[in-house]
Amino acid sequence: MKTCPRFSRIRADFERDIRYLGNHATRHQGTAPAKASARTALGTKQRMAKALTRHYEHCLECG
Repeated sequence: MKTCPRFSRIRADFERDIRYLGNHATRHQGTAPAKASARTALGTKQRMAKALTRHYEHCLECG
């Protein structure tokens, strides 16, 4: 699948946020903030999927 630079940038930004939240959850296992970070990371993954799908559908270069 050939994608444009904007697609890559969107994906990289979301993956950076997910990695940050996941690392926080790993470092502070068992605490309430860690559990919240893990839940937020899951929600961020879903938002990333929606954003990338939306971009792919509307981008002339990707789609």
